[in-house]
Amino acid sequence: MSYRIITENQQLAEFCAKAQLSDCLAVDTEFVRTNTLQPKLGLIQLYAGDEVVLVDPLCISDWQPLDALLRAPTVLKMLHSCNEDLEAFASIGLVEIRPLFDTQLAAELAGMGASLGYGKMVEQLSGRVLDKSESRTDWLARPLAATQLEYAANDVLYLWPLKDLLISKLPRPELFDLLLAEGEQMISRRFFVLPPELKYLELKNSWQCQPRELAVLKLLCAWRQTYAEQKDMALGLVLKDALLYELARRRPTTMEALAQLPDLHPRELRRHGQQILNLISAAKALSPQQCPQTFYHSDSFPGFKQLQQDLTDAVQQAAKAADIPAAFLSVKRQLNEYLNWCWRVTDEERLLLPQPEYLRGWRRNLLLPYLPQPLHVQAIIAAQ
Repeated sequence: MSYRIITENQQLAEFCAKAQLSDCLAVDTEFVRTNTLQPKLGLIQLYAGDEVVLVDPLCISDWQPLDALLRAPTVLKMLHSCNEDLEAFASIGLVEIRPLFDTQLAAELAGMGASLGYGKMVEQLSGRVLDKSESRTDWLARPLAATQLEYAANDVLYLWPLKDLLISKLPRPELFDLLLAEGEQMISRRFFVLPPELKYLELKNSWQCQPRELAVLKLLCAWRQTYAEQKDMALGLVLKDALLYELARRRPTTMEALAQLPDLHPRELRRHGQQILNLISAAKALSPQQCPQTFYHSDSFPGFKQLQQDLTDAVQQAAKAADIPAAFLSVKRQLNEYLNWCWRVTDEERLLLPQPEYLRGWRRNLLLPYLPQPLHVQAIIAAQ
């Protein structure tokens, strides 16, 4: 197969200028993220129907031409399951990719199933079986082997021709507009970063915690996030989630007590022990009114499971009325986001958060007639 490797700013600028004349650009990235918080971009694959180019980001210093191409309103950008690609682009300052056409979502609306992988989609639509043997490549290593480069090139070479096939399989023409609207929502997500003081809301098992335990989690999560960003370390390499829960439950007060925790590595104890104790002490000094409240615990909110079911039913009703898959309208993350925003966070914390995705963009009009809304947020919702 034929592809061209771009290692110079001028080469990239020339390709981007030419690609601006196309109506469609297939895009993919290869990156590495093992011990770091941010992905490390190793390769960018682009195909506008003429030639496949593989951009080496380790050699490029001027991203303005690519930024302009990715923003160009007349060039449809095709990506498959693009959330991680968007994050990889954001790591080099490229945060706007529009109009955005996610082919995994298109396949879902076309009735091919949710979360369909790229290889399976290509096989179903074109009959071609792709080699995925290089998926575990270290994309930061140089030089990359010919087999690795060919693998990367295939990710856009066979993506670009699928646009018309996918669009033709959509049950209704207006679903294409819905896909573009969802692309806008995916981009807008990149512009909001949850403040460190609210990172505890992302912990999956925080529903098991009492208010005082949540106070410890809140301070520990905020510190961990800030430290990880400063050092560009994966969160789990600073402190693992399981250890955060254990610290919140036991609330040790001495270095000796900390050392008894089996999940706390001696290196972490030496490096972070005193900071952990200080944060636990600060959380213990808070009044009960200052501690985060948990609505998940059955003792404090016995109707929680019914509320979950009511929301699930609301999504099903809205999806049926709109004649779209419920899984396209809502995923678990979005449901939990709405629960947190309405019932869990304080009024002050709510000011730091965007409205949940249920209440933004194209989902708002579809879901609003069906969603349960507590009285204390009805005025906020109505004002938007």
